[in-house]
Amino acid sequence: MSEHAQPTPNTSEEPVSERLMVRDELHQFLSDTLIELRQAEHINIINTDRPFQWKSDELLHHTFIYMHRFSGTHMVDGEQSRTARKAACLYPPGTQLELVSDADHDTELYILEFDLFRVTEKTALRRIYERELGSPVTGWIQGPFYGIQRIASQLTELAHPGYEEASRAIRAQLLLTDLLHMLWPEDNPWPAEEEAQNDPESWLKSTLQYIQQHYMHEIKLDTLAELAGMHPSYYSQLFKSRMQKNPTEYITHLRMNRAKEMLLTSDLRIRDIAREVGYRDEFYFSRRFRNHAGYAPTAYPKQVHRNIVSLSYPYTDHLMTLGITPCAAQIQGQLPHLPQSLKLPFHAYEPWEQGRQAFMDVSPELILTKDNAAAKAMEHIGDIAPIITIPWNQTDVFGHLKLIASIVDRTKAANEWLERHERKAERARKKIKETAGGPTVAVGTLTAKGPRMYSHRNFGHVFYRTLQLAAPQRIQVELQGKTPGVGFNWMPFTPGEWDGLEADVLVLAIDNMHNRTALLQKLMNDPQWNSHPAVRSGRLHLVDWNSWVVYAPYSINIQLDEALSLLTNQPALL
Repeated sequence: MSEHAQPTPNTSEEPVSERLMVRDELHQFLSDTLIELRQAEHINIINTDRPFQWKSDELLHHTFIYMHRFSGTHMVDGEQSRTARKAACLYPPGTQLELVSDADHDTELYILEFDLFRVTEKTALRRIYERELGSPVTGWIQGPFYGIQRIASQLTELAHPGYEEASRAIRAQLLLTDLLHMLWPEDNPWPAEEEAQNDPESWLKSTLQYIQQHYMHEIKLDTLAELAGMHPSYYSQLFKSRMQKNPTEYITHLRMNRAKEMLLTSDLRIRDIAREVGYRDEFYFSRRFRNHAGYAPTAYPKQVHRNIVSLSYPYTDHLMTLGITPCAAQIQGQLPHLPQSLKLPFHAYEPWEQGRQAFMDVSPELILTKDNAAAKAMEHIGDIAPIITIPWNQTDVFGHLKLIASIVDRTKAANEWLERHERKAERARKKIKETAGGPTVAVGTLTAKGPRMYSHRNFGHVFYRTLQLAAPQRIQVELQGKTPGVGFNWMPFTPGEWDGLEADVLVLAIDNMHNRTALLQKLMNDPQWNSHPAVRSGRLHLVDWNSWVVYAPYSINIQLDEALSLLTNQPALL
């Protein structure tokens, strides 16, 4: 394998039936498995003259390695190969593994060690687990590297102080389950040779995936055409008819957009950014960048970007709070203005329906998204504009506002909103104290996902963070030692099992306000619900889920008015 080649899984000797069986049984495998994180390590070495070495004569745990930046040798059970840049691999306990990087190269990788425990006895009364040394899939992993890095980073953060052991274990279990689903997707059950017959556009998907994973290396048209099974000239024509640009233009735009993202969100040197996107000569990169963007790389971060697309309805709200109306956006809840609406998935597992043309028509300079949608955005529109990912769970609504404001040059507007909001909150707190005292409040939702009780984030933010009211005892216990708005969001609950969830007021968000009166009457007559003190005293309030689901500034101000009205039984005049 050449120095700059990307290792790929060796599936040529694996029977089709076995590969199908692996994918079919994955869901069952994970549903009957406990996953315990043993070690999560992030290694980042900048341009040292000494090679980095990581070695294990016998792995004690399942070990996943994501090489974000790596050039060197990789030895598994005595068999050596070379790799460069991005790669990922997974090996079971007992494997002999050694990594040795080349000198004078940056090295960044994540090493995750975990144990699997399969259920061997499952009855209504008990479950018995035994350690599982096998795994449905091992060896090299094809991606998606954006999602892999996000989860690997979150797992390494769990090692930081501030996490209770119980919450760390639960969080790690959820993240590792997401990672394993990502490594072994269930939504593509056909092997590659059969996929082409069932999907006429499979040639495009496979070559786009190859480009997105290898754009930092030299990519030849002949290679893409061979992947597509076409003559290079015909492939190039067909690619342009689908993507509105030829393969060379697509790769250049992808590289330049990745460079723009790093210029806006990192303090990397131009030389390092050039290398990250596939240019070894920083001066050549700078010339290409200027021709593409109209600015030198050093001047680009100082430009004001106004033609913005928002792929997340909370971030649409944030932009409007800062005085920017997106040229197109995902919309939910109440907004002062309505930009062009985009049909986008609300969750990472939902399909992407919006066509490329809608984005090309508005010519965005910048695209904002949550991290759970970043991989799909990269797949569909990564060549159209730089995609800035604002992590959703790493900070609260105020952190989102400040981060977005710094990117769109509206820090002053963000600070002014924060000051106005605090004055509004102070007036509301004073009015509640005068009319209602200091009630405890329980905040939950009733939707198809089941009953949930919320904490200081999302539905509970206004009551607990803004109005500073007390939460039920169980919520307070969960929040101990955690940063406000981060670390704990909600818990499931069973109606009638109110131990620790008692409160003076119970607020429930429902997703069908047309049946509000009937549902309210049903709850008041249900013994399970009627055992809650707030229901018995007639202080149960149903609010519209659609109005309260948006965790963003403009919506929070509207929610504050409604909360004040509920708690004081009078219209809010703030």
